Amino acid sequence: MKKAEESGIQLEVARYSFFWLCAANVVGLWLAMLLVWPRLGDWLGELTYGRWVPLHMDWHLYGWCSLPLLGLAFLRFFGKLPNGGSLTRWGLLLWSLGLVAGGAAWLSGQATGKPFLNWTGRGGMLFAGAQGLIWILLAYAWLRAARLRTNTGESRRSLFLKGICLAVLIGVPAALLWTSDTTVYPPVNPDSGGATGHSLLASTLSLVFLMGALPELLGLDLNKRVAKKRIRLIFWSVFGASVVLYLSIDHGDASNHALNQIVGLGSLLVWPVLVALYWRAWQWSDAGALWRWAFYAWWGCLALDGWVLFLPGVLDTMKFTNALVAHSHIAMGGMVTALNMVIIGHLGRSDTLAARIGNVWAFVLWNAGCLAYAVVMSVQGWREGWDPSALFYYDSLTGALYSARLVCGLLMAVASLYWLAGVVRSRARGRVAAAGESSDRGKGAWPVMEAG
Repeated sequence: MKKAEESGIQLEVARYSFFWLCAANVVGLWLAMLLVWPRLGDWLGELTYGRWVPLHMDWHLYGWCSLPLLGLAFLRFFGKLPNGGSLTRWGLLLWSLGLVAGGAAWLSGQATGKPFLNWTGRGGMLFAGAQGLIWILLAYAWLRAARLRTNTGESRRSLFLKGICLAVLIGVPAALLWTSDTTVYPPVNPDSGGATGHSLLASTLSLVFLMGALPELLGLDLNKRVAKKRIRLIFWSVFGASVVLYLSIDHGDASNHALNQIVGLGSLLVWPVLVALYWRAWQWSDAGALWRWAFYAWWGCLALDGWVLFLPGVLDTMKFTNALVAHSHIAMGGMVTALNMVIIGHLGRSDTLAARIGNVWAFVLWNAGCLAYAVVMSVQGWREGWDPSALFYYDSLTGALYSARLVCGLLMAVASLYWLAGVVRSRARGRVAAAGESSDRGKGAWPVMEAG
C-alpha cells in the first residue's frame, strides 16, 4: 500500500473521529453548565437535560469510541483497492449521517432510556440502515479484492478471515435494534441487581482478545530485539486460563459477596501489565507513543477502580452515584481515548497527524482534565453515597464540585478542538499540494519519476 493512499485513509478517519469527539464534548459542556446554572435550560424549552444526555453518551460511544476501529476495518478492506479512499469517505459519511439521525430523534424525545441503546424509531432504523449500507461496501471490497488478488497481493488466508468478519457483521444492525427494544430488556429491570463479576469478566476478556490481535491488525512488524515467542506464549496461555476461570465461576444470579465473583473480577488486574509486555513484541511507530503509555495507565486505573467499586459494602454505597460517572470517564475519556489515539496514529504515516496527536500540551490538557474530572466526580459520589441529601439538596460543596467538573470538561474540549483543527487544516493543505502535483505532472516531472 502506498504511503499517500494509507495516509489519506488515516486522515479521513481522524477527521470524522475528532469531529464526533468535539460534538459529544460540546454537548457534555452544555450538560455541565446546566448542572451549575439550571436556569439556562429555560432558553431551550422542551430540549431539557434528559434529551441531551443520549447525544453526549451515544455520540461518544458510537462516534469517537467506534470510528477509529471502523477506520481500521476500512483500511484492511479498502486499503489495497484503487478507490479505497473514496470507499472510506462514503463509509464514514454513512455512519455519521446515522449518528445525526439518532441525535435528531433523541432531541425529539424518541429514546428508550437504556444507556447506549437508544436506537428506536426512525433514528434507530436510519442508523441500522447506514450500517447495512456499510456492510455492502465491505462486501463489495471483499469481492473485488478476490478478483484482483494477483494485483493487490491479497492472500487466501486474509480473504478467508475477512469473509468470516463479514458473516459476523451482517447481523449487527438487526441485533442493535433488537437489544434496544424495551420489551426485550427494560431500561430498569427489577429482576436484576446489575452486572456480576462473571459478566464483567466476559466483556473485558473480549477487549483483551482485541488487544492481542491489534498489533497484527495494524500490520506491525515483530520486534527482533524481544523474545517475542515467549511473550506471546505467556499472553495467550494466561488468556486461556482466564477463559477457564470465566467458565468456572457462578453465572447469572450471583452476588458480589461471593468470593468467586470477587476473584474473577480481580483477575483482570493483571491484564494492563500483560498487554504492555505483549505489545513489546512488536515495533510501534513514534506516532502516539505517549498515548500508548497513557493507555496502560488508564486501563490499570479502570481495572482497579472497577474492582474496588464491586467489593461488598462499597458497591452498596456507590451504585447510583456520580462515582459511576467517574468510572465511565476513566473508561471512555481515559482508556478508550488513549487506545484510539494509538490506533489512529498507526492507520497511516501522516506526519501532520503524528505531530498533532503527539503534541505534549494537548496530551497533558486532555489527560489532566480527565483525571481531575474522575477525582471530582468520585469525591461527589462518595458524598452522595454517605448522604443522598448532598445531591438532592445541592449544597454549596456540590455546587463547587460541579463547577470544577465544568472546568475539567472545558480543558478536554479545548484539546479535542486542537486535534480537529489540525486535521481540518491538513485537508486544505492537501488540496493545495494536489493542485501543485497536478501542475508538476503537466510539466513532465511525473513521467520522469515513473520511467525511473
